[in-house]
Amino acid sequence: MSLTATQRRVLIAFLRAVSLAEPLQRELAAGHGISIEDLYAVRVLARLGDVPVSRYGAELGLARSTITNLVDRLERASLVERVAVPTDRRVTLVRLTQSGRQALEARAVVAESDIVRRLFALDADDQTALAVLLEQVAAPEPESEREPDPESGRQAEPVAPAASTPEVVR
Repeated sequence: MSLTATQRRVLIAFLRAVSLAEPLQRELAAGHGISIEDLYAVRVLARLGDVPVSRYGAELGLARSTITNLVDRLERASLVERVAVPTDRRVTLVRLTQSGRQALEARAVVAESDIVRRLFALDADDQTALAVLLEQVAAPEPESEREPDPESGRQAEPVAPAASTPEVVR
């Protein structure tokens, strides 16, 4: 594949930006046992409180199977728990555990990171422009544009929007 000069510039800039986030990912994993994506999911749940799994998935912009996998992973990490609703057995709530509430302390690691410092050093217009562009890049693909899963032949699940650092930091 031959790249234009602009495509090369975009790819190099993207890879450099991603490399700036790597130390943050390592620190979160080593110090708190959590990824930045999981921290975002925990932060959203802290804001929502006890919530049905389906609403939690909708808030995160995740498909049903994707939210199930996320909740499974967060539950294995003891960050959340599933709670049956006694008045309606069809509904299962997701609730933060004590460990999940403690994981929110990792927000300080994000807020004090080099990548966040660099992002927030941009002027407000540049921050807005960057946010718009990153949201476009990270947006789920429409159903019709997704490639079929080679194993099942079904459409692949959409990719969740990337966690926005300001939400994680707040």
